Amino acid sequence: MEFTVRMVERIAGIFLGIVALLIFLSVVLRYGFSVNLPDAFDLSQNLQGIAIMWGLAVATYRGGHIAVDILWEIAGHSGKRAIDIFARAVTTAFFFLLALWLFLRLPSFMASGRVTTELGLPIWPFYLAASLGVLACVVVSVIALTFAVTRPGESNG
Repeated sequence: MEFTVRMVERIAGIFLGIVALLIFLSVVLRYGFSVNLPDAFDLSQNLQGIAIMWGLAVATYRGGHIAVDILWEIAGHSGKRAIDIFARAVTTAFFFLLALWLFLRLPSFMASGRVTTELGLPIWPFYLAASLGVLACVVVSVIALTFAVTRPGESNG
């Protein structure tokens, strides 16, 4: 499982690195040479969305997202376990519904013919990649929920 999570982390990191490179190149070309990098904004915007969706999968698995745990801190062992299971179940349900909605919209998004402003690149592959990131969130959420139910007190990360 750790191999899979590392691969998801790397995918998110690669997309985030490409966003940083695009922005850097765009700034250098614009201010250094008065030349615009075609579709830099559209590409960086879409790639950032992909990086966020794939990064959410890792944060969900590791429990590395922002949490307010005042109630969890004062709860006993069984209370903490119940809160963990409830939180994982809600997270799993949310990501499942989000993934379902995204994949149900995918055919109409593909048929819409939306393209980037300057290069005319189709937008649907970015949408598909982000949707796959949400699907990865569903998978790791189910695994984390399974761990919370079957391995009390054990951490995923």
